[in-house]
Amino acid sequence: MTATLQADEEFDEVLDDSFEERADHVEENVIKSGTATGDHFDEIVRILCARGLVLLVGPRGCGKTHLMRYAWLKCVEDPVRPFCVYTSLNRYLSLEPLSRVRTDANGLFHSWVLARLLEGAQDTFRRVGGQGDYDIGAEFDAAPGQMSKLVQALERNFQLDSADEMLHRALSVEKVKTILADLAVRSGRTRTVLLLDDAALTLSPAFMTEFLDILRVIKSQEIAPKCSIYPGTTVFGTRFHADHEGRTISAWTAPDTPGYGAMMHTIAEHRYPEGLAGIPPEAQALLQHAAFGIPRAYLTLLRSLQAAKPTKPGMGSAVTKIIRTHRDNRIREFRSLGEKVVELKTLIRVGEKFFDGIVAAMSARNEELKEKRHKATVLGIDTEEFDPLSSRMVDLLAEAGLLYREEDVSHGRGRTYRRFIPHLAALIAERAFSPGDRGTSLANIVDFISRPNEKHPVRRHFTTLFAAQGISETLKLDLPPCQNCQTPRSGEKQKFCQNCGSKLVDELIYNRIMGMEIKVVPGLTDFLIRRVEGANIKSVGALRALQDPGTELRKMRGIAQARSDRILSKVEAYVDEMMS
Repeated sequence: MTATLQADEEFDEVLDDSFEERADHVEENVIKSGTATGDHFDEIVRILCARGLVLLVGPRGCGKTHLMRYAWLKCVEDPVRPFCVYTSLNRYLSLEPLSRVRTDANGLFHSWVLARLLEGAQDTFRRVGGQGDYDIGAEFDAAPGQMSKLVQALERNFQLDSADEMLHRALSVEKVKTILADLAVRSGRTRTVLLLDDAALTLSPAFMTEFLDILRVIKSQEIAPKCSIYPGTTVFGTRFHADHEGRTISAWTAPDTPGYGAMMHTIAEHRYPEGLAGIPPEAQALLQHAAFGIPRAYLTLLRSLQAAKPTKPGMGSAVTKIIRTHRDNRIREFRSLGEKVVELKTLIRVGEKFFDGIVAAMSARNEELKEKRHKATVLGIDTEEFDPLSSRMVDLLAEAGLLYREEDVSHGRGRTYRRFIPHLAALIAERAFSPGDRGTSLANIVDFISRPNEKHPVRRHFTTLFAAQGISETLKLDLPPCQNCQTPRSGEKQKFCQNCGSKLVDELIYNRIMGMEIKVVPGLTDFLIRRVEGANIKSVGALRALQDPGTELRKMRGIAQARSDRILSKVEAYVDEMMS
């Protein structure tokens, strides 16, 4: 077999569409039949359907979207439940370029959110037996389909025509509240729940402020918004107090929660039963620990192991290799935060070394515990050591799923410690649970992880962890360089570059994502990258800018329709992930 053909086949395997891990792309019948029930998930669904504002918190892949879509479907099918509207705000960053051409960019974002809500409300109304020809735009004297046309125009940065502008000016929170109340009554429901997915908006503080203003006005006794956000990095500003406005619940299941393994196994049985075939129990258990409470991660790990097709003697090495790759991918995702937001680069760079220091400390402690019947997975840092920048750094690690924060605990003498569990895949990859063991006995590693934690966490100071990793940098928020000559800025208020004299403009995060090279998109082989780049399509934005990208891809040798469709879906999924 030639190298090209081999790469071709690898490409087909990588882009196998038989299984979908992201809940926003999963078919509804899979959501309904493939949801693991139990005390934790059942309680979250109950809260999502109840009254009051709720913030659903957790890193990517922990199940926020799945739980929201499941709650929405349950409400649609049960006439006793509330009138439930689901919509995703994951495209919010595509509106960012409007700030360069419109002075009312925040107002356009405001209208976009309301239009997305109304589109979701129309969908729900039709599903629960409403008028088949009902078009919500008629409530604003707009033409049929005008609401969707406005949404698409805003997301694609098209110039708004007169009909778009009229609808934009007519949209208001009070009008939307009236429509929602009317649709609920006409559907035989007594109240309304709004499920607002991907509502963190962490990459656009201005949009987040506008969104929180909408939340404050739209919530009422009869309208209950529920928003999925990221842990700690969602900036609420000074006018929104999360604890006062509503309640916060976590969708992230701690890896040491009782029944954790059974929950993960049930999810796999429902979503990817073929992934369990031929996988011994100890391998399944280790992959469950390595998933670190993230269902999507467990499904991905199972899929990778099935693709590897290891023999029985090679099972141990195959599993540990896959876990190391998973660890590397989590670190890469953490680094991507710095690529998207320039001001976070130092926090991300230092945060990675800080995380390495935690893993090293845990490995050393478990070496000391190898002859005992306990393990160490919990780190404690005195709360007095945290300042805004160190807290932000730790929160970013939590957003990437690398640190799980437990409840703060007092340890005498008036001291309170923040407690964290580092990602178990990183500990497994560094052999923290197999000290002195030269082999790769999965059963031995699982047995070590199953030990109870020692009574007290491994206590460390920031200075100790920094020194151990050779960290001498001072935590700071970075400023974007000159866009013309890349000279670093000297201060926040600087208007012109001290090197070339160019006027300094903050770079749009949207443009930075569009400028990322096509080779960074996960799932694309070297063979495919050479084909695409050979056609002078170097960046993600260049591919998306083509008028008919599918046709252009099919012009390349060896790329037919099925492959072009798969390539475009991978690129779109990557863009959605980066923008959320």
